[in-house]
Amino acid sequence: MNRASFNPVNYLAGRIFLWFWLVLSVAVAGAILLARGWPEQTEIRRLPHPVAEQFRHLKEHFQPFANLTTLQRDLERKYKGRWLMVDVDNNQLLNPESLPAQFDPNWLTELSQLNRPRLLVHKNTFVAGPLLTLISNKNIALFQLKQRPEQAWWQLHALPEGSLLTLLLAVSAVASLILALSITRPLRELSSSHMKFAQGELDNRVKALAARKDELGDLGRGFNTMATQIESLIHNQQRLLRDVSHELRSPLTRSQLALALQQRQGDNPQLQRIEMELKLLDQLLDELLTFSRLDAGQYPLEKQPLDLTELLNAIIELNQLEADAKQQQVQLNAPEQCWLDADQRLLGRAIENVLRNAIKYSPAASLILCTLTRQEQQLELQIQDQGPGVPTESLSQIFAPFYRVSAVREHQNGTGLGLAIAASAIRQHHGSISASLPATGGLLVRIVLPLTH
Repeated sequence: MNRASFNPVNYLAGRIFLWFWLVLSVAVAGAILLARGWPEQTEIRRLPHPVAEQFRHLKEHFQPFANLTTLQRDLERKYKGRWLMVDVDNNQLLNPESLPAQFDPNWLTELSQLNRPRLLVHKNTFVAGPLLTLISNKNIALFQLKQRPEQAWWQLHALPEGSLLTLLLAVSAVASLILALSITRPLRELSSSHMKFAQGELDNRVKALAARKDELGDLGRGFNTMATQIESLIHNQQRLLRDVSHELRSPLTRSQLALALQQRQGDNPQLQRIEMELKLLDQLLDELLTFSRLDAGQYPLEKQPLDLTELLNAIIELNQLEADAKQQQVQLNAPEQCWLDADQRLLGRAIENVLRNAIKYSPAASLILCTLTRQEQQLELQIQDQGPGVPTESLSQIFAPFYRVSAVREHQNGTGLGLAIAASAIRQHHGSISASLPATGGLLVRIVLPLTH
C-alpha cells in the first residue's frame, strides 16, 4: 500500500486528533508552568556560601570608615549603587535613590533585624544582607543589590501570570478556530453548490472541496460525480424529448393532410373525431418542444419595451369566446399603461396558459379576476379564479411538467405542460410564479416580474 495513505494529516479524523492534542498539550503545559515553574514574587532564602564568605571579608573593609558620608562616597565610587544602607536604630533607608522601582523598602527594615545575612529574591532583583557595622556610633545594615537581566518576551517566566494565561487562551482559541474553519468552510461550499444545482445550474461543481485529500474531499468528489451523471441524464432526456417531438411532426403533418383530403371526398363523423385528436397531438408536440427548449435554456429571448396592460387586454379578448361559452366574466384591474422590457410572445404565452387554466377549472357563471399592480422595482400580476382549488400539499407541484392534482383533472383535456411552460417562461424573465389558496376560495396565481434586470 502507498505509505502516504497512512499520513494522519490526509484524514479528517487525524487532523481533528492532532489539533485537539495540540490544544490540550498547550493547556496542560501552561497549567504545569503556573503550578510548579512560577517563582514567588518575593521570597527569602539562605545566603549562598560564596556570598557569605564575601560578606565576612567585606565587613573588615567597612570597619575603618569614620562617618557615613565617607562610607557612602566610597560605596558609590567602587560599586555604583550596588549597596543599600539602612539605619537600624531609625529603620531608615539612607540611599533610597539606589532602590529599584516597585521594591518595598519595608523588606530591608525587616531583614536588618536578622542576626545573620539572608538572600531576598524579588522578581529579577536579589538583595543579600544585612551586613551589620558600627559607624559614627550608629548601627548600619548594608545590603548588596544585584539585578539579573530582563528575560526575553518569549520566555514564559518573564511574563506576568495574567499575560501568560491570556496567551495560552489565545493560542487555544486560534487553534480551535482554525480547526472549525477547516471543517465548516468546505461544508459551506458544498451547501452552496447543492443549492445552485437544485436551482437549475447543472454545471455547478465544488472545486476547493474536491481537491482535499480527506473524507470531505471524498464527499466533494462524490458530489461532482453525482452532478455530472445527473446533468448527463437530464441533457439526454431533453435531447430525446426534442428529437421525438421533431420526428413526430412529419407523420403528424402527413396525417393531417391525408385527413383533409378524405374530408373533401365525403362527410364521416369519425373523421371529425380523428381531426380533433390530431389537433390535440399537434398541441402536445408544440408544448413539448417549447418546454424542452425553455428547460434547456435554449429559448432565445427577444426583449423589447412592452405595455403589459395592453398585452393583458389582448389575451383576455383572445380567450373571451371560451369564457363566454361558460358564461364566465374575466375582469381586469390594471393601470392605463404598464411598461417593461420582455419577450412579448413568450410572456404572453405564459400569462395565457395561466388564464386558460383558470377558465378551464372555474365553474359556469363565475368571475375570474386579473389584477396588475406596479411597485418600485417590480410588477405583480394576480389571476384568481373561483374553481375547486388544489390541495395545500400540491401548491408547489402544480408548476411541474405533467403533474396532475387529482383524477378529476386527469380527465380534463390538456397536456399537463401549460403551467410548467408558464413557470419556465417567467424564470427566463428573472421573475417568480407561485400559487396560493385565498380565503374566498379558488386558486390564486401570483406572477412577479422585475422592472430592471
